[in-house]
Amino acid sequence: MMTISFVGAGALANGLARLLRAQGYTIGEIVAREGRQSKARAAALARVVGAAAATLATAKLRCDLLWLAVPEAAIETVAGELARRLELRAGVLQRMIQPQRLVQPQLLVQPQRLAQPRIVLHASGAFDSEALAPLAARGVHTGSAHPMMTFVAGEPPSLKGAWFAVEGAPAAVRAARAMAKKLGANSFAIEPGSKTLYHAFGAMLSPMLAAELEAAQRVGMRAGIDPRKVRRIMEPIVLRTVRNVLRNGAAKSFSGPLARGDVSTVAGHLKALRGTAESQVYRALMEYATQALPVNRRAEMRRLLERQRGAAKIDM
Repeated sequence: MMTISFVGAGALANGLARLLRAQGYTIGEIVAREGRQSKARAAALARVVGAAAATLATAKLRCDLLWLAVPEAAIETVAGELARRLELRAGVLQRMIQPQRLVQPQLLVQPQRLAQPRIVLHASGAFDSEALAPLAARGVHTGSAHPMMTFVAGEPPSLKGAWFAVEGAPAAVRAARAMAKKLGANSFAIEPGSKTLYHAFGAMLSPMLAAELEAAQRVGMRAGIDPRKVRRIMEPIVLRTVRNVLRNGAAKSFSGPLARGDVSTVAGHLKALRGTAESQVYRALMEYATQALPVNRRAEMRRLLERQRGAAKIDM
């Protein structure tokens, strides 16, 4: 089993570190930024997984694999800082083995002090391993491994049956696939140039789906449904719809007034929603449905949308 360290202590690092520790991996360090809150989060996670808490300036980096679980905007900065640390260590080693310094052979090498991660991964779905180029230049095997799963505070993490998108140097990809398998997850290769579209795919599967359901919840409450019951009412139909789509595809799972071609009912929806933020969600989804799904009386539905867009502009 490898020793794995993390840079970052957010929801993703919390989930991965706990799951990997439960599968027998040693978690070496949880590395945080210098801010007080960042260090506090790192210390809290380190206690749970039996690791040491550190900052980039103090981290020992005595691990086989280092996983960067930081925001996309920070990956290149962190990679550059780590590369500078490794370059400094290489300078220390070079000075230690200069002939004029070989006074006592037993002082020649202290590998435990100069250990460095052999593999560095980042967990971004949007960036590929090129973001870790400064580390690759130092001889580190770099790659990206992104779990297609949501991690939120307060929810017990699980990756059973989930999928990791992996790419990068062969050694990094092998390590990522091995960890995914150990966690009960699957893995697939993603082309580096496709990471942005892949990330958009993931955004539509979870956060944007959550946004659509939030819009639906607000419409339900506007209809007078008790806020304490609205999500309970939503649950059966949402779960059934998701199951149907995943088993049979969206076209065969499509129902309701758009599928029936009930133009007057849809017009009533649009009128009732007029002037609300949720009307924009409804119209956007309706517009997409008229292009991609089996909408009956498609041309009439599109004309209805055009009229609604014109009315919306007048309201503005």
